[in-house]
Amino acid sequence: MKKQRIPEEIFVTASPEYLLSLFPFCSVSLSFLKAQDSTDLVFLIDGSQNVGAANFPSVRNLVVRIIDRLSVGRDQIRVALVQYDNDPDIKFYLNSLYDKPQVLEEVKGLTYSGGDESNLGAALEEVARSLLTDTTGNRADEGVPQVLVIISAGPSSDDTSVGHRALNRAGVFTIGVSIGDAATADLEEVATDRSFVQKTSDFRALATVGDQLVRDINRFAQGTIITQNQFTEGM
Repeated sequence: MKKQRIPEEIFVTASPEYLLSLFPFCSVSLSFLKAQDSTDLVFLIDGSQNVGAANFPSVRNLVVRIIDRLSVGRDQIRVALVQYDNDPDIKFYLNSLYDKPQVLEEVKGLTYSGGDESNLGAALEEVARSLLTDTTGNRADEGVPQVLVIISAGPSSDDTSVGHRALNRAGVFTIGVSIGDAATADLEEVATDRSFVQKTSDFRALATVGDQLVRDINRFAQGTIITQNQFTEGM
């Protein structure tokens, strides 16, 4: 039977036991995330005029709903948040707040920044530069999964490639939420995989993606989303 080429990097959701059962039939090299129920989670939210003051509460409420359903804590899921428009603004770091009520209170108090540009590229670079260090609460050296959730309502005003490469090198898993069609292309470019971009038609539909985002974040935390590298030949 003719061998087929398979993409070098595939993202699957399955138990490690199931994937190991496939070893007799295919040549694979798998990198498993340690199941530990912990994640360093960064929210990167669009605060530009693409969102607008009237719609910003919908974005804020989505973040609140997600955090409210996660196991937030010093040794569990740590949360940081950045709002971006012309410039990125780190609202709190991974080691700023450990108690869920405090994190929720901080998010509920977010105000709309309203810049006329949406510089996602600069924001990605700021995340890579300032939030991936142990001094700001990052636990990558301990093997804790790194997850970035981007919520955007429009195209980036600047180039995203430098920040995207930096996050890839750091092993960050990037999830996107596209509000309308204008943000989709950029988010699919920077996301770990296109399947990790949730699309909504408008701000009123944001509530519909919350469940899937919570599931994805928890799967990263529990080690049930597995990165498959060097899977180059199939049956």
